[in-house]
Amino acid sequence: MSKREKNKEAIREQLLVEAKKLFSEKGMQNTTVSDIVAACNLGRGTFYNYFSDVKHIFDKVNEIVNIEIGNIIKTARAQQSTIYDIFYATFKTYFDFSSGPEMLSFNQKNQAYIRSASYKSDAIRTIVKDLQADLRRNASKLKLASDIDEQLLSYLLMGTPAELFLNNMSVAPHLDNHKVATFLARLFTHGVGKQ
Repeated sequence: MSKREKNKEAIREQLLVEAKKLFSEKGMQNTTVSDIVAACNLGRGTFYNYFSDVKHIFDKVNEIVNIEIGNIIKTARAQQSTIYDIFYATFKTYFDFSSGPEMLSFNQKNQAYIRSASYKSDAIRTIVKDLQADLRRNASKLKLASDIDEQLLSYLLMGTPAELFLNNMSVAPHLDNHKVATFLARLFTHGVGKQ
């Protein structure tokens, strides 16, 4: 990579880092291109060499976050042997990642945008495919009736934790990540009754 290419990559990375901070502080709706370039000490025109608008950079930030989440979840799941442990590791890892102050604020202030950006996210599609592969390997234990059950369960496994996490953090923050992950792992493997 040439010095010029390295410099361009460094500027792009700086824009993404500062935008993420601003989205966490102010939310995407209240963040402007001027805010982002001011945080980077760059000219406004420089922003447009990399991104078309605030929504474009938000989509890129969200995709980076989703890739990071996918990688840490995949690593956590790979170390597990039972379906309960796979589910627990998935949920606990996600909750722990999302509990940091910046990520918690990022999620709370941008939830509607995160949803719409994530529907078209390649990283989310990869996470769903990985979940489906785990479900396939454990289909007999889960008693899944069909590929449709596997597909729908993978969507629930992706969407439910995020909604429950945000609700818990907003309404009932006394529940720790372990308790919520345990509840979800139990729910998806055994139902809600005591086991």
